[in-house]
Amino acid sequence: MSALLSKTAEYGIRAVLYIALKQFKKGGAKKWVDTEEIARDLKIPQHFLAKVIQKLVKAGIIYSKRGKNGGFRLKKSPEKMKLLDVVFALEGKKFLSGCVLGLPNCSNKNPCPVHHYWQNIRDEINRMFSEKTVKELLDGNLKI
Repeated sequence: MSALLSKTAEYGIRAVLYIALKQFKKGGAKKWVDTEEIARDLKIPQHFLAKVIQKLVKAGIIYSKRGKNGGFRLKKSPEKMKLLDVVFALEGKKFLSGCVLGLPNCSNKNPCPVHHYWQNIRDEINRMFSEKTVKELLDGNLKI
């Protein structure tokens, strides 16, 4: 399990990468991918994945098509989709905004013992998530 991301965000990113891989595979037809296939291949519980996918559809990250030949596809090209788009869709805009120790009153004016260290790390993580695209991860031969 990821120490940084919730299971929801972890599974969401993996599902988006999987859909992108299937949809934009070299020489392959752009296809719709269903939750059963994603869950099976990524070893994610299907009922949980369905909830994650539903959030991604509602947030406009992926399209949904019902029926026999239905499934899911990315709404944007992988070159235009940032990881932060996916994380915000699943975690909300408060991703990484809280105190790393969970202290409710921690702030710049009232910092916890690790506040300034965590702030630097958080800024770097936010920068990476807002700069990296789905395509860049796929180009790196990522194993999902």
